[in-house]
Amino acid sequence: MLLETTRGLFPRASIIGEGVLFMSKHNIAQTFIQSVDRLNEITAKAFSWLAVALVLMLVYEVAARYIFRAPTIWAFDMSYMLYGSHFIMGAAYVLSKNQNVRADVFYSRFSPRGQAIIDASLYPILFFPAVIVLIVWGADRAALAWATRELTIWTAWRAPIYPFITLLPVAAFLLLLQGIAQFIRSLTVAIKGR
Repeated sequence: MLLETTRGLFPRASIIGEGVLFMSKHNIAQTFIQSVDRLNEITAKAFSWLAVALVLMLVYEVAARYIFRAPTIWAFDMSYMLYGSHFIMGAAYVLSKNQNVRADVFYSRFSPRGQAIIDASLYPILFFPAVIVLIVWGADRAALAWATRELTIWTAWRAPIYPFITLLPVAAFLLLLQGIAQFIRSLTVAIKGR
C-alpha cells in the first residue's frame, strides 16, 4: 500500500530494495517546478475572483452615489485592497507563463538557448536580490502592521489594513518560488540547448 501511494505521489521516482525512494536530480527539479507552477496557478485562480467582487462593488458604489445620492465610505479602501490583492497574488502565475512585460530590443531575436542563457544569468543578479529584499521588507512591514492593528488613513471608514499588507511578503515569497522554478528551467535549456 505504501509503495503504491509513493508511486502515486512521485511517478518518476524509482523504488529500490525494500521500498526506498530514489529520485534523480532531474526528477526532483521537475517535481519542484510542477509543484510551484500548480501552487501559483491555484493561487492566481482563487484571487482572480476578486475582480468579480471589485466590479460588483464598484457598480454598487456608482449606483449608490449617482442614483441614490448616498455614496459609501468604504468603496475607495475596498477598491485598492481588492485590486492590489488581485494584482500581487497573480504576479507569480504571470511569471510562470512568461507573460510578464519585457522591455527588450534584442532578447526576442535570440534562440531559445540564448534567451535561457540570458535569463539564467540575470535571475541571480537582478531578480533574486530584489525579491528577497521585498520579502524581508514586506515581512517587517506586515509585522508592524499587525502589532499596531494598522488602519487606513485615507477615508472616514478607517478599515483594518494589516491583512492586506500581509499579502505583500506572501506574494513575494510565491514570486521567489516561481523565480527559482524559472531559473531551473532556464538553466536546463541553457545547458542542454532544449
